[in-house]
Amino acid sequence: MKKLLTLLFVIFFVTTKSFADEGMWLINLLDKQLHELMASKGLKLKPGEIYNVDGGALTDAIVAIDGGMCSGSIISSKGLMITNHHCAYGDIHSLSTPDKNYLEDGFWAMKMSDEVPIKGKSVTFLRSVTDVTEMVTKIIDSLDAAGPRGLFFMNRVSGIVEKRYENIPYEKGLSSMWRGSKYYLYFYETYSDVRLVGAPPVSIGAFGGETDNWGWPQHKGDFAMYRVYASPDGKPSEYSAENVPMEAKKFLTVSAKGVKENDFTMVIGYPGRTNRYMSSFELREKFQILNPVISGVRRSKLEVWKKYMDASDKTRLIYADKYFGISNYTDYAKWENLCVDRFDVIEKLEEREVELQKWIMADAKRAEKYGSMLQNLRKAYEIKADITKVREYFRESMVRGAELVGLGQRFQGLVSTLTRAGKEEFTLEDKEIANFKEIALKTISELDVEADRELFKVMVKYYLKEVPVSFYDQAFITLLDKFGGNSDQLADFIYDNSVITSADRLNKFFAEKRSVKDIESDPVIDVVKTIGIRKYNAMEDSLLKVAALDPAKERGDYVRAMYEMQIEKGENIYPDANSTMRLTFGEVGGIKAKDAVYYHYLTTSTGILEKQNPNDYEFKIKPDLKAALERGDWGRWGTNGVLYVNFLSDNDITGGNSGSAVINGNGELIGLAFDGNRESMAGDVYYVEGYCKSVCVDIRYVLWVVDKYAGAGHLINEMNIVF
Repeated sequence: MKKLLTLLFVIFFVTTKSFADEGMWLINLLDKQLHELMASKGLKLKPGEIYNVDGGALTDAIVAIDGGMCSGSIISSKGLMITNHHCAYGDIHSLSTPDKNYLEDGFWAMKMSDEVPIKGKSVTFLRSVTDVTEMVTKIIDSLDAAGPRGLFFMNRVSGIVEKRYENIPYEKGLSSMWRGSKYYLYFYETYSDVRLVGAPPVSIGAFGGETDNWGWPQHKGDFAMYRVYASPDGKPSEYSAENVPMEAKKFLTVSAKGVKENDFTMVIGYPGRTNRYMSSFELREKFQILNPVISGVRRSKLEVWKKYMDASDKTRLIYADKYFGISNYTDYAKWENLCVDRFDVIEKLEEREVELQKWIMADAKRAEKYGSMLQNLRKAYEIKADITKVREYFRESMVRGAELVGLGQRFQGLVSTLTRAGKEEFTLEDKEIANFKEIALKTISELDVEADRELFKVMVKYYLKEVPVSFYDQAFITLLDKFGGNSDQLADFIYDNSVITSADRLNKFFAEKRSVKDIESDPVIDVVKTIGIRKYNAMEDSLLKVAALDPAKERGDYVRAMYEMQIEKGENIYPDANSTMRLTFGEVGGIKAKDAVYYHYLTTSTGILEKQNPNDYEFKIKPDLKAALERGDWGRWGTNGVLYVNFLSDNDITGGNSGSAVINGNGELIGLAFDGNRESMAGDVYYVEGYCKSVCVDIRYVLWVVDKYAGAGHLINEMNIVF
C-alpha cells in the first residue's frame, strides 16, 4: 500500500477543484485519503493549491518542453524557466562555435537583450483536462458500425472529440490510459518564443559524464535557464523582436533552506513512457534480444566517436551532441538488464500472469474474452524471436549507423523523385536537386568523414555477421563480391569514390547537367539498396499470419485485463506514463545499494574536488571553478560551511521527467530531477520498493553557480527566494 500511494503517478481532473488518479480514486478522494497521506509525510498545501481549474496553482508553473522531451518550471514573474542542462544541451551545442564554445565555457545573458532565441523551441502549459471516456466509447462504437478501422482510426476519433470542444480556445490532445480503458482530453497552451538565458559550462552541467551516468554519488550542476516570451498583449507568439517576457500566471518560490532525511518531496512533470503493464514475454524479448543488441552496437559506435573526439577539440564539438544523445540509452539498456536479472523481474511478471489467468478463468465471460490471451502472447513472441533479433541488428548497424549511409538514402530518393517527374536529366535549377545538395553539404560539414568511414566499417561487420544473406539486396552482394567479401575494402571504395562523401566531389557532380543513371552508378547506392525495413516486417507478418496470431491485439487485451482485475480487487492502480502531466511524491533519503554498501542522500562540493581530473575530459573542471570551490565562498547558499550539490529522493520518475521541479511540502522549489540510480533501472517495467531513487540537483548549488560563479546576480534578483 505504501508503494502505490507514496510513489503514485497522479493525473488531474477538471471536473473538480482537486486532483486524483483516474483508476481507483473517486473524484474527491484526494481531499481525503490521498491528501491525508501526503499531509502525514509533510505536505502543507491544500489540493487546490496544487491544481486548480481556475488557475494560480503549482501546476500552472510546470511546463512540457518541446512537446514533452523534458519538463521545466517557471521561477519568476517574467517567464524565467529552469530545466536540466542536458535538456538544453542541443541548443547550447547549436550556438557553439570553435571561437565561442558555449558548451565548454557556458553562456550567460547579462541583460534581456542578450537572451538568444532558439528556433523550434517550445514550452507547453496544461490548462485543464477532462474525462471523455463515455464520449469516446460512443464515437468508437459508431465508427466501428460504419466499417472497418483504418490506419488513422484514432486520429478520426480525436478529431471528432476536439470538434465538440472547439469553443475552448486551447490546443487539444486526446490520450488513452490502460490501452483504451479510459480516455482524457487535455487542453494546452504553447509558447514558441523561448530564449536561452543561462547555462553553466559542460564541466559543471555534465560533470562526471558517462562514468557517473545513472550512478550515485553524482556531482552535476545539471541546470539551464530559458525565458518564455509572449506577444505584447500576452498571447503565445512566434519569435518577434516586439515580444515581451511572458507574465507568469504562477511561478515557483525557491527555497534555499536545504533538505534533510525524510523531508517530503513531490515532482510534477511530464514523464514520457513507462511499461508497468508489460507482459513477461515482452520483457523477456527486451532482456534477451533488444537490450543486448542496443547496448552492444551503440557502445561500438560511441567508441569510434570517442576515439576521434579525444584526438581533436574540433571533432569533439562536432560530435558532442550526437554522442550525448546516444550514450544515455546505451547505458540504460545495460543497467536495465542487470536490474531485471538482479530483482527477478521476469519471474515476478510470470507470477502476476498466473494470478491473472486464474482471475480470467473464474468467469465465463472473461474466459471467452481473454482465455487464450496469455497462451497466444507466448506463442507470438516465440515465433518472432529470430526475426526480431535480425531486424534489430539491421536497424542498429545500418539504419542508425554511419551518417553518410543515411545521406545515401536521400540520394537514392532522388531517383524516385525524378522518375515520377519523368526527368532523365537534371540540374541545380530543379528545386529537389538544389535542396538535396544543400542538405548534403550541411551533413558533410557536421561530421568527420574519417570518423564516419571507420564507423561504417564497424557497422558493416555487425550487419554481415548478424543479418542473413537472404536479406541483402543483390547489388550489395555484387559489390561485396567485388572485394572478395572484405568489408573494409568495400567501405574504403565507397568513401573514396562516392559523390556524397566529399564536398568537393559533390560540388563537381552538381556543377553540370546529370542523369538519373549518374546517381544510380554511385557506389553508395549499392549499399542503401539493401536498407529497407519492409522485408523484415513482411517476414514477421508472414510468420504470425500462418500461426493466426496478432500480438498487438493480445498486448492491448493484456493491459485491459490487468486493469479490470485490479479494479475488481480494489487495488490502487495508475496508468503508464504517456507524456501527460503526472505527480509523484516521496521522501529524501539514501539507499542501501547492496550488501555492506550504503549511500548518503547528499553530495557536496568536496566530491567535485575529489573527482576532478585534468587528464579525464569527463572530470575536467575549469581553473576558475576549481579556484572558487577551493576558496569556499558559498555566500548565502552554503549551510554550516558546506555547499551541497545533489540529493536523492524516492520520487518515481522516468524519461521526460528530466528538468522536473522537486518541490517541498510548502510548494517551494528545492531541486531539479535529472537522473535515476542504477539500482532503479528496471523501474520502467517494475517498481522495486526501496531501490528506485530520483537523483536531483540541489537548488542551493544552482543558486551558487548563478550568483557566485557566473556573476549573474540579476537572475537571482528575479526570483522569490526564501531562507
